[in-house]
Amino acid sequence: MYGRTACQLVKEFASGDKGQLVSFNSDLFQQVVAECSQHLLELQSLIRKMEEERLDIQTVRNADYYGALIHHLTLVRNKRCLMAYVYNRAEIIRNLLWKIGHVLPQEIEEKLSHAEGEYFKKHSAALKYYMSKVMVDLTVGQMEELSG
Repeated sequence: MYGRTACQLVKEFASGDKGQLVSFNSDLFQQVVAECSQHLLELQSLIRKMEEERLDIQTVRNADYYGALIHHLTLVRNKRCLMAYVYNRAEIIRNLLWKIGHVLPQEIEEKLSHAEGEYFKKHSAALKYYMSKVMVDLTVGQMEELSG
C-alpha cells in the first residue's frame, strides 16, 4: 500500500511521550524519501506517455491519468508526513533549549540526526546573540520554573 511507510514514521513519533524525543529514524525516513523518488519517476513516466500520445492532460480521464493522480497524491501525502515528522521534532528541539539550556546531555544528543544537532546549535547561538543584544537572559526564569 502506498504511503504505509510514511504513515509508520508519523505513528512512531506520535507513540512517544509528549515532548520527549525518540531517536531519529533515519532508515525509515530514507525509505520514505526513496518511495517519493520512485513515485516521482512513475508520475513523470505516465505524464510523458500521455504527452507522446498527444492526449490533453487537463481533460483526459484514462488509466494513465488515474495512475498519475495516485502517484501525485501519494507524493503529497508522503511529503506531509515527512514535514510533520521533521516539524514536530524541531519543535521539541527548540523547547529543549528552554528546558535544559544551551548544552544538550549526551543521551539526548544521540537521539538527534546530524541536521537536528546543527539546528539546535544554530538556534542556541541565535538566542544567545539576541539575549546579548538586549542584555537579558531569557532562560533564567524559565529554567527555575521547570526545575522548581
